[in-house]
Amino acid sequence: MQEYYTAEEAMKVLNRTKTIFYQQVNNGDIPFEIDPGRKRGKRFPKKAIDFLAQLNKKERVLPTKAPLSLTPSTIAELWEGLKITRLLYGSAYEADEVSFETLMEWRAMNPDIFMSLKEGDRLIGSITFLPIDEKVAISIINGKTKEKDIPAVLVKKWTDPKISVYIPTIEVLPSGDTHRDKDRGTYLLRHTIKWAVLMTIQHDIKNWYAVGATPEGKGILRALGFSQVTTIEDGVDGYKLETRSEPVKLIGMYLKSLEEGKRSA
Repeated sequence: MQEYYTAEEAMKVLNRTKTIFYQQVNNGDIPFEIDPGRKRGKRFPKKAIDFLAQLNKKERVLPTKAPLSLTPSTIAELWEGLKITRLLYGSAYEADEVSFETLMEWRAMNPDIFMSLKEGDRLIGSITFLPIDEKVAISIINGKTKEKDIPAVLVKKWTDPKISVYIPTIEVLPSGDTHRDKDRGTYLLRHTIKWAVLMTIQHDIKNWYAVGATPEGKGILRALGFSQVTTIEDGVDGYKLETRSEPVKLIGMYLKSLEEGKRSA
């Protein structure tokens, strides 16, 4: 009796393309064992694969849609991300748009400030954490300084002492599908919190700052534990999160979001 499938057989049973199949294998969504008869080869337990295939038919536990991932942004993704921002904010954003040249200058000062949200190989959103002096961050949330006018020399290293973090970008493209948009938003929120908690634990961060310009953006900031502290103009508000008083809350909210995600899955 056959106990294992080859990769090709498992792909066929699960109705996966090669790219999606191996992404799900690497993500831990498809079980496998090392094949003792092949160097670095994998074999896939027939019982588990058949069960997942049945679940997929009945409950869609293993969806055919491409998996989500959050990875450090490449230069090409920074360029592509500008198009996403324009789509989300429209012509009203043009006067305040942060140029590609400015993004590259920031990146030269600190390459670890941009993260890309991808669905398979497609870029669908991004996060930017910008470590700067607190006076600059306060000036931004009071409407005295524009993001596009932040010079690269003011961008700090994560290892610098007493930095504050301004968040220029937390955004995701809508897919047009309610359930998929919920998946995208939940994934982005979870991993933004996870990244923020990690940075707060590892580095000397005083406070976090952001500007909310849309109802969705403001909702994300409130979910992250931010409080509104200023009103820049009609519909645009400044937010602050005090690191010293909020890290436990941040971690608690992160764990709560994971638990809620499990219940709603």
